[in-house]
Amino acid sequence: MKNATPIYECRKVPNGSVRVDGRANDEVWQGIEPVGPFIVSDGSGPATRQTEARMCWDDENLYVLFVCEDPDIWGTMFERDDPIYEEEVVEAFIDPDSDLKEYFEIQTSPHGTLFDAIIHNPTGLRKDMTGDTSWTLEGWKVAVRVDGTLDDRDDLDRSWTVEWAIPFGSMTGASNNPPKDGDTWRMNLYRIDRTPDDEYSCWSPTLAVPANYHVPTRFGTIVFRE
Repeated sequence: MKNATPIYECRKVPNGSVRVDGRANDEVWQGIEPVGPFIVSDGSGPATRQTEARMCWDDENLYVLFVCEDPDIWGTMFERDDPIYEEEVVEAFIDPDSDLKEYFEIQTSPHGTLFDAIIHNPTGLRKDMTGDTSWTLEGWKVAVRVDGTLDDRDDLDRSWTVEWAIPFGSMTGASNNPPKDGDTWRMNLYRIDRTPDDEYSCWSPTLAVPANYHVPTRFGTIVFRE
């Protein structure tokens, strides 16, 4: 169906098999399918700077891996909850109970700077949305690796990789968390790239113009599979 939101079968892996080291070539990730090409957020076509994302889970964590093509890798913010979305980031919005009214927003920059917040979005409209950055995703493990020269704006870089372990126990309030085989969550994955022009891309395009990631009805679905 045209403009249907995507579905991803999220495979369970043995506890301890994911090492959060920012290496996309670890054996466990080689057996995990990518979510699919990232699309420009307005739905107009594939992103020009592609992002490959994969997800899996075990008894304790949801794992997410991003590999971002990028000829110019940079950032200027270093404190937690700095507005890194004004520069270059990967992001996830996660809604375990799928009510599409309250969800968790997490982001990482190429410097490994972190942003985490709870978003209250009762109508699905950005004008009614509020965010609480006082919330902290306790136990969140993050690793970033850069294939290039971080913050050298004059050379040609290749990519940067982000790996997350997101503890189920730190995202409270949903009866299906931690998940079981067959449970579904709504979520979306995003990337902002600024070079040479701003490009907003997503796993599930939000179809909003101008670019707006806070469109919960456009979240994709992940199905947890043993």
